[in-house]
Amino acid sequence: VYVVPEQENPDPNFTTLDYPNPEDPKAFTYALRLAKEKDADIVLATDPDADRLGVYAKDTKTGEYVAFTGNMSGMLIAEYILREKTATGAMPENPALVTTIVTTNMTKPITEAYGVKLIEVLTGFKFIGEQIKLFEQTGSNNYVFGLEESYGCLAGTHARDKDAIVAVMCLCEVAAYCKKHNMTLWDMMVSMYEKYGYFKETQYT
Repeated sequence: VYVVPEQENPDPNFTTLDYPNPEDPKAFTYALRLAKEKDADIVLATDPDADRLGVYAKDTKTGEYVAFTGNMSGMLIAEYILREKTATGAMPENPALVTTIVTTNMTKPITEAYGVKLIEVLTGFKFIGEQIKLFEQTGSNNYVFGLEESYGCLAGTHARDKDAIVAVMCLCEVAAYCKKHNMTLWDMMVSMYEKYGYFKETQYT
């Protein structure tokens, strides 16, 4: 694990960045430079309040680092969690994955493949958190994962908002799984496209 030296200490003025947003490729300038120097497999960055995660992963075929959207990184974590819970017998009864109406439709074939209920809520992670509370009150479902397209997700019920710290841990576990099986995160993403279909995404304002 390598930490960007210029960014490892608290800096409330964010002097190395124009805007500390993990959705902005310019926020990765220093990190990508270090990644190329160290031949890193993945590059991770959160926003200052650690609720959104930005991801780059190396494409070994081209040697370039590929940017992952929030939809892509969320789907990697979702696939890994659902697959591992199923394989180990840890999937709870009446499992549910919660997402928002503007998040990728890849959630549909993934949840169908693992027999998980898909619940779509309005835009805003507070509505995903609300579903966790409703599940606990009614016992209707068990929350297994939640995500939105804007680089936020929540693995676990310890919080009611997106959590990039746990997302980093999950993404590193996915990357370790890929490494063990001679894949990269990008290879896994491509295999998911081949399995579930390609889903185009764009933003409108």
